[in-house]
Amino acid sequence: MTIQSIAQELNKRSIDYNIGELQTLRKTIKGLAKKPTSDIFNHQTINENWAFHVGGRSELQFNIGFENEGLRFGFAFSLEPSQSLPNLDILFPKILKLNSAITDNPKRFKKYKMWNWSFEGRSSILDVKPIPQDIVKTGNFIFIGKILSTQQINYDDILKTFDDLLEIYLEVESNSPEIINLSSISKPTQYFVFNNAKRNLPQSTTYTSLERKINVDARHSFIQEKLIDELSSLFGKDAVAAENYIGGKKIDVVLKLNDNDHIFYEIKTANSARACIRQAIGQLLEYSYFKCNKMASKIVVVGEYKIDTETKKYLKYLKNEFSIPIDYKSVN
Repeated sequence: MTIQSIAQELNKRSIDYNIGELQTLRKTIKGLAKKPTSDIFNHQTINENWAFHVGGRSELQFNIGFENEGLRFGFAFSLEPSQSLPNLDILFPKILKLNSAITDNPKRFKKYKMWNWSFEGRSSILDVKPIPQDIVKTGNFIFIGKILSTQQINYDDILKTFDDLLEIYLEVESNSPEIINLSSISKPTQYFVFNNAKRNLPQSTTYTSLERKINVDARHSFIQEKLIDELSSLFGKDAVAAENYIGGKKIDVVLKLNDNDHIFYEIKTANSARACIRQAIGQLLEYSYFKCNKMASKIVVVGEYKIDTETKKYLKYLKNEFSIPIDYKSVN
């Protein structure tokens, strides 16, 4: 098995995945006169030990390559100057953007690892964190993704990983917030469409009893399931949806009152109602009003803890003073 054969197989199978539209998306966000190719990789970007996407030399590049442990797949910054990229300055703002994405939502990177290569060799494989300044040096290679034994290579897993990372790539590479989501190729073209066909909830039954007590994802999942059950019993299952997309982002739970009237629920696992509201309010305001049109008639922050008197007064003030239709709901 060679990098060339792996890259060619990924090109062939990518037609069934969002990553198969990478070059179309690049044409749009880069303002290219024409699409350079329909493939992720081509002969110019495939090496004996690694490959990166066509056009990726000056970008956050989708990358595959051999490591001692097996095959890596994910995305990378290559800080090695070349004839096509003699000046690395173009990459530094993109590293800053990626660091902002990691800081803003570290959960998106929870299933990935990061490491880097320098003239001293390879670093340890670590959890993903913002790229530190001391490794942003000429000649270094910085990678975020997964690694599997060559005996465990699964092309669909690789392509699913690329799909998962594609939205982050677009956030880093695009200067236009209007085109950084994938709605044009994988989701409804409208900014928000109610859809309760598939909930895609985390499998809470797989969590251990300890994880249920200390794992943020587990707590979020249990609250989400209980909220859905409660709303479904009151309004019917067809009126409740989970993980609905809006502008490329996902709302935890949506309640449909009628075709033009929805309530958005955002779940937080902070240790007080006040903290939950602090964490959720920005998201809910963006979901509901970013298009300068009311997408939801009410926005609701959901947490485990009951609301205290001072926080209740705060919400009342927001409603009266700024006409923000916000509420808090506790789910034990």
